[in-house]
Amino acid sequence: MTGSCPGGAPKVNAETQNKLGRKDVSEANLFKQAFTLDDPKPGQPRLQLMDDDGSDTFRNVHRGAMAFADGWFAAIRNPNSHADALPDQPEHEALEQLAALSVLARWVDTATLAT
Repeated sequence: MTGSCPGGAPKVNAETQNKLGRKDVSEANLFKQAFTLDDPKPGQPRLQLMDDDGSDTFRNVHRGAMAFADGWFAAIRNPNSHADALPDQPEHEALEQLAALSVLARWVDTATLAT
């Protein structure tokens, strides 16, 4: 398992688009909009990882999810999608990258849709 984009990225992106009913955005921008602290708008629902109780915890969790997704796409998915951008990586590093994507996938799966 070396030098390739983690294979689950397109699936996580598609599942997130399906859950939100949005095909107009993808990848990092999709997750920024999904986890934003802005109120949902028509055609732009949000994913909530916990009830919005107005707390710092709510804001931190969602700000962190946005940053996590943005970082994953910027530092892992995008460079790995260009075969010559990074040297081959050991299998354990590729598995770590997939584990990070798995965290993001679980958040999407368990999040509540706010419309």
